Amino acid sequence: MAQADHVSNAIRALITGAYARAPSNPVCAAHAEFVAALAGHPPQTIPLDADAIDLEDRADHLSEVLSALSDYLAVILDDTAQNVPGRIDFRHIEAVLADLASDVIGTIQHAAEDMAGRVA
Repeated sequence: MAQADHVSNAIRALITGAYARAPSNPVCAAHAEFVAALAGHPPQTIPLDADAIDLEDRADHLSEVLSALSDYLAVILDDTAQNVPGRIDFRHIEAVLADLASDVIGTIQHAAEDMAGRVA
C-alpha cells in the first residue's frame, strides 16, 4: 500500500494551529482565534483527591476560556449590529459575561482558599 509523502494543509492546520492562508473575514478570523484558544488550553481532570492547586488550575482554565469567549463574542455582536437594519444594543452583554466570569472564577477560587485553609 502506498504511503502519503506529505500531510495536507487541512490536517497540518489542525495539528499545528497554522493556516494555509489567514482568514480575511473578521468573523471567521475571530472564530479561528477562539477555536485555537480553546485547543491551546485544554482542561485538566480534577482528581478525586483534589487539592487547592487543582481548583486554582480550573479557575485559571475557565478564566482563559471566558476571556477568549468574550473576545469572540465582541466581534460577533459587533458584526451583527453593523449588518442588520435598525439598531441593536448589545452593550449589556459584555457586562453580563464579565459578571458571569467573575462569579464562576471567584467561586472556584474561594473554594480553593477554603481548601487551602483546611490543609494548613
